[in-house]
Amino acid sequence: MTTNTVLVSVADAILRDATTGAALLYGKSNITSSFAMTMTGTEIRGGYNNPLIYTFFHDKKIEIKITQAIFGEQILALNAGTLVSNTAVTVLATDGLTLSASGSATLTQTPTGNVSVIMPNGSIQFVTPVGSTITGVTGGANAVVSAVYPYSTTADSITVFTAQPPTVCDLTLICPVKDNTGATPYSLQINVPNFQVEGNYTMSFAANAANTQELDGVALSHSDPSGDYMARAVWIPSSTTTVPIYDIAANPTTETFSVAAGLPASKQVTVYGLRGGLNTNIVVTTSCSFVKTSGSTCWSVGANTGLITAGSATLAGYLGSVTCTYYDSTSGSLTDVVSLVATA
Repeated sequence: MTTNTVLVSVADAILRDATTGAALLYGKSNITSSFAMTMTGTEIRGGYNNPLIYTFFHDKKIEIKITQAIFGEQILALNAGTLVSNTAVTVLATDGLTLSASGSATLTQTPTGNVSVIMPNGSIQFVTPVGSTITGVTGGANAVVSAVYPYSTTADSITVFTAQPPTVCDLTLICPVKDNTGATPYSLQINVPNFQVEGNYTMSFAANAANTQELDGVALSHSDPSGDYMARAVWIPSSTTTVPIYDIAANPTTETFSVAAGLPASKQVTVYGLRGGLNTNIVVTTSCSFVKTSGSTCWSVGANTGLITAGSATLAGYLGSVTCTYYDSTSGSLTDVVSLVATA
């Protein structure tokens, strides 16, 4: 990995349906985003002076917090564990009206119930409308009033049900990784296959500030053939970045062929690239060249495959060797040797 790399930006967040993979939300206007992993350690002590014998680690937890600058429906829906519906709903209208000399006025909507008329002196009259018209407001001649009333319309809505838990979805955080030259050698992606939204939501209303929305949650265990896990972080290299290999290792180090088992026979060598430190090894077999460097002409090897063959004329006791070569732009030419042995 490139030396002196840093995370320099808030992460974008992509939330998808955990079953279908369909996108639910693409958050590109986040203010903050965080990924925190914690674990509890229980100390096992015993014996004279009660020394620490062992520490049992358990209760691993991953918490993700995202704060968005923009306001939308999706964050509330995820916390409520429900969908955004578009149906007929009953809402409130608030009209500013100037009454006629007879105390009547036409409303902007057609009420589905009675109208509360708030007079200039603060008193409130409850009026039954006729269609979208109110009449007979007492003492309302030419008065400027406010009218509050219910009406029906079609709109997006979110219903927060009593017993509905918050959503579980697939979450991916994406953030560029910069190096000390200003280039972007990697894009960091952290995927949480089962992100359990915690359901805590606050909508703030302030006269001198914009509302922000928070999406907090935890990672649930995800079943995988390679082992259950909670999250996976991936450093995706840019097109100009190569993975540095510091050494190679051929496996097996010795290929043994039995004459009695029948010849000709072929066996495959796998070459691993060693990256060192905490980095796992990677298979580089098809990027290597292979040359038989000693032994009888009965031995042969695929120049770029690593497939070694013992011919039918091979006899017990024949020995040989194959040299594997891999070129890395950082480390240069790297080699390893596979020994060949023929047995009875």
